[in-house]
Parts: sequence; C-alpha cells; structure tokens
Amino acid sequence: MKFLINNWYRLGAVLGLILMTFLAFHLITLSAVQILLIWNLIALFAHQFEEYQFPGGAPIIINKVVYDETTLADHYPGNGLSIMLVNTIAWVIYLVAILLPNYYWLGLGVIFFSLFQILGHCIQMPLKLRAWYNPGMVTTVGLFLPLGVIYINKLSSLGKLNWGTIFLAFLVLIVCILLSIVAPVQLLKNKHTKYPINHWQIKRYNEIMDFCQLTRSK
Repeated sequence: MKFLINNWYRLGAVLGLILMTFLAFHLITLSAVQILLIWNLIALFAHQFEEYQFPGGAPIIINKVVYDETTLADHYPGNGLSIMLVNTIAWVIYLVAILLPNYYWLGLGVIFFSLFQILGHCIQMPLKLRAWYNPGMVTTVGLFLPLGVIYINKLSSLGKLNWGTIFLAFLVLIVCILLSIVAPVQLLKNKHTKYPINHWQIKRYNEIMDFCQLTRSK
C-alpha cells in the first residue's frame, strides 16, 4: 500500500506515455472527440506529475489552501491514502468518458472537471499563497485550458452542444467533484492517520514557497 501511495503519480506518467504510443498507432480508427478525450487523460497524468513529482509539493498546498489547515497540513484532512484515491478515481472517470465518446454530455462533464482546475490553480492558490506559481498551474493553463476550448468547439461544430448537453455535463462535474475530491478526503480524514504525507512532498512545498511567494507568510 505504501508503495502505491508514494508512487501512483509515477505510474500515471508511465500510463500517459503508453497512451501516447497507443494514439500514434490508432489515430485513424478513433473519432476526433475520442482523441481529444484521450489527450485530456494524458493531460491529467501530466498535471498530476507536475503536482506530485516535478516540482511536487501539492498535498501540503491542498490542505492549507482548500481546507484552511495549517498546524496539521502534513496529514490532515488530506493524507497519503486519500490523496492517492482522489487522483486515481479521476483516472477511472476520464477512462469511462473515453470508452463512451458518443455520450457527449459525459465527455463535456469531464472536460468541465479539467477546466475546474483553473479556479484552484490560477485563482484560489495564487491569492491564498501569495505566489506566482503553484504545482499544477503550468499543465492547467498549457493543457487543460486549450484542450477544453478545442473540445467545446468540436462539439459545437458537430451540432452536439446544446442546453441539455450542458446541463447534464454540469451534473457530471458535480458528481466528479463529490466522488473524486470530496468523498475520499472526508471519509478518510483522521488526525491520527497511518498515512501521513511523504516528507519529500513537504520539503518540495517549502522550497517552492521560498522561491515563488511574492510576500512571505507569517
């Protein structure tokens, strides 16, 4: 279990490379919508790698910024186990959208979920941390945002973008947030957890804040 908790994002990076290889050999057999959804999953793997490996440090930021925890941010409310589940549950949701590309509302909901990262990485975290960068910001702006715009434009060009699709997509977004963000953290939060956040992540958080904060927190 501890091996997975400390290495799931590295596994995700490998899966991303495998998926890119798959795309290279199957482009002709896939629809444009399906290709975009596959790229969205690849972007998710890259996003998680930025958050947890290069540069890393995201778990502490999430606890401090999203949950306003300061004294116990190294293991509460999010801990190593719940953070792994938050992210790997998202893999499943993104994969289901790829396997069911003609359920356009499902794919759009997953795209909305990717675009939802903009609120955290480009607004909430910079303001609360008083920092010009946070782990995950580059892939949010450089991958999720353009892929989201392209996917929405593609649905529009296919005549599949209507109020019904948008409404169902927002329902999917809410389910994604509840299932892959809220539930794992809330169900597994424990001030005496056996799965504290890796010390390396804490070290990376401190290094990033020393370099990126515009003003020093007290």
